[in-house]
Amino acid sequence: MLNQLNSKLKKHIPVLVSLWRNTTDGSHLSQKELVAVSQSLLALQRGLTGERKLAGAGYMDSTNYLGAYLLYYWPVSFMQVSVEALAIDPFVKKTSLHILDIGSGPAPASAALCDSFCVQDVTLVDSSKKALALAERLFASEWSSTEVHSIVHDFESNDFPMLDGVYDIIVLSHSLNELWKNAGNALERRTAFLKKLASFLGSGGILLVSEPALLLTSRNLICVRDNLVQDGFSVISPCLTSHVCPISESGSQQTCHAEIPWQPVEPVASIARLAKLDRQSVKMTYMAFCKDDVFPKNGRGQALCKSGYTVVSDGMLNKSGRIRYLLCDGKRRIACSAKKGDAHAQDIGFFSLSRYDYVELEKPELRGDPSSQAFGIGSDTSISVQKLI
Repeated sequence: MLNQLNSKLKKHIPVLVSLWRNTTDGSHLSQKELVAVSQSLLALQRGLTGERKLAGAGYMDSTNYLGAYLLYYWPVSFMQVSVEALAIDPFVKKTSLHILDIGSGPAPASAALCDSFCVQDVTLVDSSKKALALAERLFASEWSSTEVHSIVHDFESNDFPMLDGVYDIIVLSHSLNELWKNAGNALERRTAFLKKLASFLGSGGILLVSEPALLLTSRNLICVRDNLVQDGFSVISPCLTSHVCPISESGSQQTCHAEIPWQPVEPVASIARLAKLDRQSVKMTYMAFCKDDVFPKNGRGQALCKSGYTVVSDGMLNKSGRIRYLLCDGKRRIACSAKKGDAHAQDIGFFSLSRYDYVELEKPELRGDPSSQAFGIGSDTSISVQKLI
């Protein structure tokens, strides 16, 4: 499936390069062009991490930064939302969708959704006219049958844009974290913002929020998630329940994100190499919400959940020589481990688990004590794994 997503992305690369050059002169970048883009990318990357001075600072209006985004972060965001689209696909009931893309930039999220579903129209909202202009040209070239509406708007202003329609998917890709980032009540304002956006969802509509897999942005999204859950929203992916996330009890340095191994297409691979950035996977924290009664509920009003676990860590070697993963059932995180090199654990695929895999365990060993219970892989343990991708 990952190869299929890569193939979809490759088809768009020539258009992205043409948009960057503002010509139709092929899809291969010269060494000089690669160096120039990699330098802009490194400056942009530094501005979006650490103190994050560029986050929400209108970097899309910079020609150099917009070019670096278009040729590097656009493909990364496209892959992220493509994976998320696979996760929400079972919940998408309509055959022709209306999409609202908030903080769209040059629309990698909408592009991924258009490649994943049948999309009738897309409404793009962003503060950058340059980014929206590129998005319009991209859609005219790649999805000419999809109607596109663009709205220039800064969501940190007090007013709310006039949205004319009811939407099936509202997507925010790497944009929520940039809103009110210096405000003391940023999480409360983001929660209120998402609740207002959700009022534009139609029956069965999905609110999809994707954020960078940084510690702060991940934990902030989880906090907003919990606020929405307490206000009656249901989480349909990646969580197995709509309880308050147990990560709050796991320490301030713990977070939750997906990570998909990825061999980047060109020119992403060359740009990353020149900028000395590690790009061997796609990482993101995402949440997909629904707000109505279309999906089955239990007696407490929460969406019915699976009875297994989500893998929420990489494999970790502990001091006793065991490989340990953290599993989450939506209410608690619990360790599950096996002796490194154990033949049975190898045979049943335990050592091949990845973040956000869904697993069901039968006859695990009980380890630890009642206050800190853990599982072990014994000779009678079996495991069923459903990969995220």
